[in-house]
Amino acid sequence: MGTKSEQGLTRLKGKVFDIRDEPMPRGAWWWWFWLFFFNNPVNPAKPRQLMILWSTKNEKEIDCNNMKINLGDSQDRSKLHGTVASWYFDGEKMHHNFLLECCDMKVTDKGLSAGSATPASFVVNGSKNIIRIGDDFEFISEARNKHMFAMPNYHSHTYFGNKGYSLLRCNHLNLTGRIKNRPIHGSAYFQRVFVNAPSPSWYWGIFHFKRGGILTYFNPHLLGKSLKKDVSFFDGREMHKFTDMNVKKSGGNLPTFKVSCKNDDEEMRFTVSPYSHSSWTFRKRALGFIPNKLVYNEYPAVISLFELANKNTGKRIVLKDLGRSVGNAEHTTGLLL
Repeated sequence: MGTKSEQGLTRLKGKVFDIRDEPMPRGAWWWWFWLFFFNNPVNPAKPRQLMILWSTKNEKEIDCNNMKINLGDSQDRSKLHGTVASWYFDGEKMHHNFLLECCDMKVTDKGLSAGSATPASFVVNGSKNIIRIGDDFEFISEARNKHMFAMPNYHSHTYFGNKGYSLLRCNHLNLTGRIKNRPIHGSAYFQRVFVNAPSPSWYWGIFHFKRGGILTYFNPHLLGKSLKKDVSFFDGREMHKFTDMNVKKSGGNLPTFKVSCKNDDEEMRFTVSPYSHSSWTFRKRALGFIPNKLVYNEYPAVISLFELANKNTGKRIVLKDLGRSVGNAEHTTGLLL
């Protein structure tokens, strides 16, 4: 039968590339998205990070960071036309647009590859996910945390009518690999997203702690109204879930995000402190003349303050109980129709 971990990876492999039966109406969007967090020998407090995604949107044209992308209608699900995009924080400097290329993408039941000037591929080989960028970057991730929150999981949400999204994700994977033949180690996050709705603004974050903790939050909002509130924290042994949350952003180019949340028994607060930044600006025209734009900010970050308290038992978890953290925070502004 295999272990739960192996069964989870089998489900991941089955769903992540099989897009044959999914609808793709005008404006809908697919993307395969990886975040890699790995060691920084020069400054361990600022782990290196790399983000890469393969994406297509059912539009004739969209502008990303001032590059015009012609997309097509995505009728052949094995041969998509879209983009591969990546940024890379090398431990000292952020490399924006590390990759940003319009290209054809080949999708099979085992993986996908981009016919870009810099080859970029993602395949599943047994229990391993293997991502290669050119000749110098190879990332190998495996699901070794046996808790269900770390395993491949799927969920969807409908905002109104048939508009919404579906999300297949792995909240934590162990990471090995190489950069220019030098070994790296760390952790990774993966998601495959299908969005059939206008893209509103949102706050989102994923963080991994040294002693096995995992923290993620999501708060999409439109015209000042929250569309969803969700905070999930795995402390290494138990889950803590919250749907009543508040996010406060302060600061300039490297803002701070303070998140507070509560449920019937617990209260939790934490501070997200970025140490670098990259962004994507998407523009398109709706109805032929109305401009619309989404600015998608991504911040390599750490958790600088954390406290969880149970009102009934008095149990308390603070940052020193969890160990050093690494993660990424997102904050988008605008609306993309």
